[in-house]
Amino acid sequence: MPSRAAQLARLEEEVFDVAVIGGGINGAAIARDAALHGLRTALIDRGDFAGQTSSHSSKLIHGGLRYLPQGQLGLVREALRERERLLHLTAPHLVHPIGFIFPIYAEGAVSRLTLWAGLGLYDLLPRTPRATRHRRLGARALLGLEPDLEPRALRGGALFFDGCGDDSRITLENAIDAAAHGAAVANYVAFEEFGPRHAGIRTAALRDTLAGRSLELKTRVFVNAAGPWADRIRMMDEPGAPPAVRFSKGVHIVLPAAAGNRGHSLVLPDGNGRIVFFMRYPQSILVGTTDTEYAQSLEDVGASLADVDYLLAVVAHYLPGLAPRRADVIGSFAGLRVLAGHPGAPSAISREEVVVKGRSGLITVAGGKLTTHRAIAHRVVRMVCAALGRSCGRCPSRSTPLPGARPMPGLDNPPPFAMEDGLRRTLQSRYGTRTALLAALAAERPGEAGTLVAGCEVLGVEVSHAVRNEMALTLEDFIIRRQSMAWRYPRHALAAAEAAAPLMARELGWEACVTQRQIASVKRLLESSQPENFRKVQPASSQEEGGEVKFGDG
Repeated sequence: MPSRAAQLARLEEEVFDVAVIGGGINGAAIARDAALHGLRTALIDRGDFAGQTSSHSSKLIHGGLRYLPQGQLGLVREALRERERLLHLTAPHLVHPIGFIFPIYAEGAVSRLTLWAGLGLYDLLPRTPRATRHRRLGARALLGLEPDLEPRALRGGALFFDGCGDDSRITLENAIDAAAHGAAVANYVAFEEFGPRHAGIRTAALRDTLAGRSLELKTRVFVNAAGPWADRIRMMDEPGAPPAVRFSKGVHIVLPAAAGNRGHSLVLPDGNGRIVFFMRYPQSILVGTTDTEYAQSLEDVGASLADVDYLLAVVAHYLPGLAPRRADVIGSFAGLRVLAGHPGAPSAISREEVVVKGRSGLITVAGGKLTTHRAIAHRVVRMVCAALGRSCGRCPSRSTPLPGARPMPGLDNPPPFAMEDGLRRTLQSRYGTRTALLAALAAERPGEAGTLVAGCEVLGVEVSHAVRNEMALTLEDFIIRRQSMAWRYPRHALAAAEAAAPLMARELGWEACVTQRQIASVKRLLESSQPENFRKVQPASSQEEGGEVKFGDG
């Protein structure tokens, strides 16, 4: 990976074909697709890659079963085909099948016939392999698979498969691959304002937020992929332009795996037309999400007690033996969905991306689904190519695997790296073929080849790897996004941060006071997701129906 200094020098010195503002999943995928097409590409983000919405999703790679009744067949078909591409071709190390049970109760909003018909279509659209097609289940069979379900009025249901993946790492590998194909890529570089256009070249003032110095970027086309901040960038380009997007807040809570690590993951209807996912991981359970109108500060998005109580009520209704309480919640995170600025309830608005081309040529893209990031990116790159007056040609991202899914040049025979099979599988699901880079670091630093803290499958050498090969520049980058410890290993995250800090300090040359500030920053972030710090008042309208959770007679 080129050094940060080299990347910043390129941003100052080169004239790019396209510069992408925003390093979330859309921006990173657009930069990758553009670089694969041979465009001279720049990608910047004012924070870390996936630092906002793109690390706050449900971690699902799915078609969106609930969009079928809304008639969004095209969106579901595209998402399912992209799911299959990620599962089997471009990111099989990061995206894995996950089985869900969908229970049906008497007087519920969904009947067995409706569910089975929907799942049949869900299997048909992507030509799902027979082994992972849905299975219809009666009540007895369902309880055999998931004994914690409420048995009264249970009519049956189905077991079906979708995909799940670490959203932060999917975003990161898109950014890494953009760099591997020639893009200049830098996090912690803030866009400040547009400059004048001259002879087809447009400029922008940037600021390196770590060093505090200014840079000037020169490009032929700008793409605004700033997520929730997209309209702010648009209005800097066209003052007075009407807003193009609105926001919906999605909250997830984290429960300890000991509270219910048996059985399968679940899809739980809330009685208001939404569904809540109950997803089991080895050391945690992820429950979400909410869908509430949001019009407050973009810089201060968090869980309220109303959000948490809504999710807990859905779980308690279907899993009365677990019935988690506020005190059982060990973490939370909240992010903003960017939606088209149409009227209506957030859950009724299409999840297709919003694309706006301004009078100056600025291309703004916002929203969409994590699952369809590659397809969204290619549609935007086609617009970029048209603006540049060149043919776009075939789409290389359709078949080009992400870095961890292709061989590592020069590391076909990495040094021996002794570890248990379970740990090896964990690392391969995080890095794929790039696990070979860890083996090389472990040979260089054998004392760091063990885990950072007992009971948590994160190694000391992963700290050096994150800095050298994954553009991690802060302790938060490593703990929260490179390792996703706040939801994967919530009970170990702070201890791991304290163990990782001196290793990161050595790599980045931090003084002792900086190291302590980094630890304190991660500690504050982790504490902010704890129950005692949840907001006492719901800052926006609650779950479509005044905050109530409605269920059928079951």
